[in-house]
Amino acid sequence: MSLLPKIAIGVVAAIAIGSAAILGGVFPTSTDTHPPCEELPTAAEASAALTRSESLATDIAALGKGISVEVGSPCPRGQDRALIQVTYGSKPEREAISNLLARRDGFGVPVHLVER
Repeated sequence: MSLLPKIAIGVVAAIAIGSAAILGGVFPTSTDTHPPCEELPTAAEASAALTRSESLATDIAALGKGISVEVGSPCPRGQDRALIQVTYGSKPEREAISNLLARRDGFGVPVHLVER
């Protein structure tokens, strides 16, 4: 085999490995997203959901000193759209929040995790 095909194979392999690493999670990327603004509930609906699920909010906040749970609006000003926003400060806090949310019924509206 001549040198040129070996180089081509090496380049293709490097591109494939690099793509797999980026897409497969070797390099961490944020996965915290929320639905498009037009699909979010109104601020009043999000507030009512937080009030109804006060015990869940309290349990989430108790997972870490820097965790807060509130109604947040990730949309541009003037849009009456909101969600439950959980702010955390560390990866272990985020994991604890995710684990708790996976075991509970949730708020009934979207929840957005935001790192401080």
